[in-house]
Amino acid sequence: MTLPQLYANVSLHSFDHIRYVNGRPEGCGGPSPFFQALNTLVTRNVAIYVKTFRLHGSWKDQDLEDCARVGRVPDSSQMLNTLVRVALDRMPALESFSWELNTKILPIVWLGLVQRPNLHTLTVRFPSSRQPQPTICVPPIPKLTSIRVTDIDPLCYPDDISDLLYGSKKLKNIEMHFSPRMRAAREPSVSMHSYFGKSVAKGYKIPIERIAIQNLYGAVDQLMHTLFDETLTDIIMINSTFGTTDAADFGFIETSWTSAPPIPVQKLTCVRGDKISRVFSDILSKFTGMRKYYLVTGRIHKVRQAMTNGDTLTPQSSNASPRNPLSPATPITPANDSTGVWLGDFYLDAICKNHGATLRHLLLMPQWRLSEKQLSLLVNACPHLEQLGIGLERSESNALRLILPKLPKLYALRLLDHLDSPAFSDLALSDITGGTGFTCPEERIGYEVHKWQWKQLRWVGLGDMLYMVGKNVIESKAKEGSPMYLMREVIKSDLDDVEHIEIWALDKLEI
Repeated sequence: MTLPQLYANVSLHSFDHIRYVNGRPEGCGGPSPFFQALNTLVTRNVAIYVKTFRLHGSWKDQDLEDCARVGRVPDSSQMLNTLVRVALDRMPALESFSWELNTKILPIVWLGLVQRPNLHTLTVRFPSSRQPQPTICVPPIPKLTSIRVTDIDPLCYPDDISDLLYGSKKLKNIEMHFSPRMRAAREPSVSMHSYFGKSVAKGYKIPIERIAIQNLYGAVDQLMHTLFDETLTDIIMINSTFGTTDAADFGFIETSWTSAPPIPVQKLTCVRGDKISRVFSDILSKFTGMRKYYLVTGRIHKVRQAMTNGDTLTPQSSNASPRNPLSPATPITPANDSTGVWLGDFYLDAICKNHGATLRHLLLMPQWRLSEKQLSLLVNACPHLEQLGIGLERSESNALRLILPKLPKLYALRLLDHLDSPAFSDLALSDITGGTGFTCPEERIGYEVHKWQWKQLRWVGLGDMLYMVGKNVIESKAKEGSPMYLMREVIKSDLDDVEHIEIWALDKLEI
């Protein structure tokens, strides 16, 4: 009775070295745990229960360079792919497959995937080695609804997925992650026509609902605007296309995107990206009805890494901004580029006029310091906001008082400044009455949101700090002899607690 649940989701992690547990090598007396698991799927009658099959980690190909020189596939790679194919043939219920190994998926596995009658989700990592390897024009998969392809590099013998994208008529989600090498080297070797050319030539509009692209560096194809149908609702563009704050030498290729016909945006409801430009702000003003908009910097990912490594993260202030780690040249940072800051007015105007009535989630750039007037304009134009992330121009002791009464549905607020910045200078020191000051941000937040009208607020972020606002209202006082006041319980929290809150969870430079 438990076998169907035990083997429904299978994830196998390969290591390119021998690991030791309590002084003993893993798999001592037999093969590695990775191959033991594959052996179980191949030789025992359990593969029939597998619905999700994932292979990830590192694989060490033996004699790859020598075999490539004579036009052969390494035996280790061929054996791996053969075993995976045998396992796939024994999985009639397979719905999701992920190949995230650093070795190439061979044609034998592709042909096995095409024969899976219920496969609807596919993730494939392309090779990063430039050694010659066999390629295949991947056939369509009839029931495929979601595809994710990572580490795409035209010089590393990737498979041709144009037929797959054209012939899989039920596709709703496409994610394409290009190797960062091309952008770092300013190498325009990527052509979107290589992947969507067949669909464009046939006049077929892919009825997808979501497309996500990362690290794209290449000139726009003038026919690409005819590719997607009006069913498109979500667009994610990370480290792609031309942004005002990019290094100038990106402009030779990427300015072609500014003159390209726009893709259909009439039904867009969610947009996430890390680039800003006047062109993008104009696009926002050409449609209505957007519900979620995120301008990300990857700050949360850096905070997590610093916490994991025990490092101290440099405060994020108006004079510092995240730098693109993929670019060897020194980019023009948004904080130092007056144009990038000036663009905030155009974005704010488009958001308020075109999307205020429908907007639910909003995350803006931290260098866009909103004044009290701009903040008032935003909260009045967007009364249905549930999650909000913004920067403040100066010390705003009444920021919460200005925001909360106008946003009755707001349950997550993130102020994109560091605690050392001027915007927070009075957060823990402002008086209540008679010179009584707060001693910590928790007290200030708890006092500001204790009224019942604001009971929906649950999360408050101050720079890199996070606080959970409880439901209970308690009496407290800042110090002995000071007057009592009402406040809600506020607890300092960890970033892991907000993995379900998009203005934190989606603030990453990943698709």
